[in-house]
Amino acid sequence: MSRILIKNANLITMDENAAGDCMVIENGKILAVGRGKKLIAESVSGANVIDMDGACIVPGFIDPHGHFFISAMARKLFADVSCYPVGKVRSVSELIENLRQYGKQHLGNSAIIGFGFDDTLVKEYRMPTAEDLDQVSSGRSVIVFHTSLHMLSANTAAMKKAGIVDDTFQPECGNVYYENGKPTGVFEESEAMLPVVKKVFSPKMALSILKAMEEESERYLEKGITTVCEGAGNMAALYKLAYRMKRMKNRAIVCQSLKPDGTLPGKISFRNGKQLIDGPVKLIADGSIQAYTAYVTQPYYKNHPSRPKPEGYCGNPGMTPEKLLQAVNEIGRAGRAFAVHCNGDAALDMVLDAFAKAPNANHDARNLIIHCQMAREDQLDRMKELGLLPSFFPAHIYVWGDNHVHTFLGEARGSRIDPVGSAVRRGMCFSLHNDAPVTEPSPLSLIWNSVARMTQKGEVIAPEQRISVYEALKGVTCNAAYQYGAEGFLGSLSRGKKADFVVLDRDILNIPVEEIPNIRIREVWLEGRRVR
Repeated sequence: MSRILIKNANLITMDENAAGDCMVIENGKILAVGRGKKLIAESVSGANVIDMDGACIVPGFIDPHGHFFISAMARKLFADVSCYPVGKVRSVSELIENLRQYGKQHLGNSAIIGFGFDDTLVKEYRMPTAEDLDQVSSGRSVIVFHTSLHMLSANTAAMKKAGIVDDTFQPECGNVYYENGKPTGVFEESEAMLPVVKKVFSPKMALSILKAMEEESERYLEKGITTVCEGAGNMAALYKLAYRMKRMKNRAIVCQSLKPDGTLPGKISFRNGKQLIDGPVKLIADGSIQAYTAYVTQPYYKNHPSRPKPEGYCGNPGMTPEKLLQAVNEIGRAGRAFAVHCNGDAALDMVLDAFAKAPNANHDARNLIIHCQMAREDQLDRMKELGLLPSFFPAHIYVWGDNHVHTFLGEARGSRIDPVGSAVRRGMCFSLHNDAPVTEPSPLSLIWNSVARMTQKGEVIAPEQRISVYEALKGVTCNAAYQYGAEGFLGSLSRGKKADFVVLDRDILNIPVEEIPNIRIREVWLEGRRVR
């Protein structure tokens, strides 16, 4: 590969030891970063010189937690039933009509699947029931995934295929709603949802998966995301196939879940480990705040009007404390790290206790707390002491912030969701994520969320948790790389690292905060090649 000299650029390197306006690339790696005439004179011989005319360049964005595969499936194979302001659906009746139209456009016997619905954002404030979804089709299976992925609704046909026709199915972790001994069609959490999900996905869908991943790869690149994340599941083989068939350009971090019998998944080995990155083992400690399934220490602020909970309801753990302790211990015994989904503060207490008690806990690994939305100050202190690293979900501030404050958690707890400022003050290495497809993958919006902390209604919540643009940029570049052990080749514009970078249409560090979400991605480079 020929040498490339990038000159006259505004380089935001994310490396305090690398600064300049010129960058030399050779064989897909950064050979040098420096200033002006000296570097140009040393490097120009035989180089392809590209004048950036002062454009701002940052390291390629890294998605530290999301569900790339599900996001690809949702866009290609599911009906989009996202609710306002994420989408257009404002009522259950609109949801039903959208699904009807989708069914007419996709004839046959396969399931009609909707994704993105949120009962807390529609006027009825409820999930659709089987009776509602039977209006879409009585013969085909119809299911609707809640945007959090922690809840779904199913019609009668889908439940019959799953063998759920009475109230005999009672999952250990999760909930199925029944009336008069019959299921209403609403299922909370993975153990409850699994029988339905297993029956609606057809083999024909597999034929579209690689095409869906190829299209999603391009969509992520449009956002400047050069490294995607598969935050759960056991899909390493699928990613290997996608790379071998050249269906994906982005790098991918893959975090595998425990096997059904509770044993550890095998480690991922593919080429040199720098295209398909073996992530931590994924655990799930609780559910979703907006689905009322996160595990919290104090009861939810207001009861859910259509899914009423018993007095004093605090959600439920995603796994028993005993199983969590066993998993943390076995992961540590194998010399590996974990990434644990943890929204509520009671779930975080459970994780901290398990990590402190497990005799084989791996304190040398980069263990991650994913979402970390309700982390209290004392919990952040304990995380710092134990070496646990937070990955925050600040998109919640805009999309659900008003509901967190006024409905789910109340002022004191709801206003300080995603306490990134507290993590910065403690010197913790944090990252920022969208949890796509829960919210759209958008690193620039995450930066704005963390800096502005503004809700849909224009309310600024917990201004003391605001951080600088530069600190927020760390959360989708160098910090994200560090959390996954990739700092040796990703995350900054430094000598010897992969030449993954993004060209922006303006200087992200020197524009009004409100303009950050409107920055345009001009170019995207992967390993020294312009891919967009």
